[in-house]
Amino acid sequence: MRKILAVGVLFFLLFVFAYNAYTYHQLSSAEGAYKLAGISNSEKLIAVYHDEDFWQFATYNPKTQELKVYYIAQNSPLFFRTKKTKTVKTPLNYSPLAFDLNLLEKAPKETPALLFAGKWYTQKNPPKFPSASEVLKEYENRSIRRIALLYAKKELWIKTYLHVDSSAYEIGTEDVLVIPTLSNKSSFIPVIEIPNGEHTSILAIYYSDVTITGSSKTFYHGSFKLNGQLIEAILNVSTHHLTNNTSFSKIEIYCFFPNAGLNWVSVEKYFKGISMKERLPTWYLNRKLEDTPIKCNKQGT
Repeated sequence: MRKILAVGVLFFLLFVFAYNAYTYHQLSSAEGAYKLAGISNSEKLIAVYHDEDFWQFATYNPKTQELKVYYIAQNSPLFFRTKKTKTVKTPLNYSPLAFDLNLLEKAPKETPALLFAGKWYTQKNPPKFPSASEVLKEYENRSIRRIALLYAKKELWIKTYLHVDSSAYEIGTEDVLVIPTLSNKSSFIPVIEIPNGEHTSILAIYYSDVTITGSSKTFYHGSFKLNGQLIEAILNVSTHHLTNNTSFSKIEIYCFFPNAGLNWVSVEKYFKGISMKERLPTWYLNRKLEDTPIKCNKQGT
């Protein structure tokens, strides 16, 4: 009986080792990792991130308006793989970012690497985002509800929260996919929210060569006229607070009445898979909240 049990245990261990070795081999390529992630055919692939022994795949389903990020990793053939998924509803149309799956075959050997808008990027060739000043020039003297500058050093980010003093602070962004800058720490993804009626807004996300837009309900009930003073305030905050240790940062100027507020949040630590967390502990956060001298229009128009 003991011999039968020992043989059974041996076969089980051999099976586990063989299965994990196969999985580890699959994760050596973008195509293999994509298959292991189990992504539905109804989802369009819009971004891929690869760093050492893990992969992330971002998808968009135009029918359900769901934005997803898949995470799959395995440290060695001896251990089971880690697989996680985050899903959010988004009013933004990410269909223009969809690309052909054949591009997975062209993944570079260097890591970290990013596939976005049909092109692979590495630290030698990082993605280039439009500067905040370039984007804001388009909105000079127009009514604005919110401006956000989003930064990720590593990984693909969507919603992540941190509870402090019984309040929930947003680290990722609920309906926006944030892609990593790879090597350019001063690059931000600009987000502009403009009034579209009393309770809705138009959102515009400025990626490297693509602008993603959508309409949704708003949390902000006021608006303000954009001017050079606001541009300078945003740029000063972003350059002053971003450090070499920053893994994620968000700088927002938004309009609740009667005054506009400035909210700066950053994550100053990093561990593999951090963007897939639903919550982060308090000590990961750096936060600053203050009023700006810009007055809000209560009508939000």
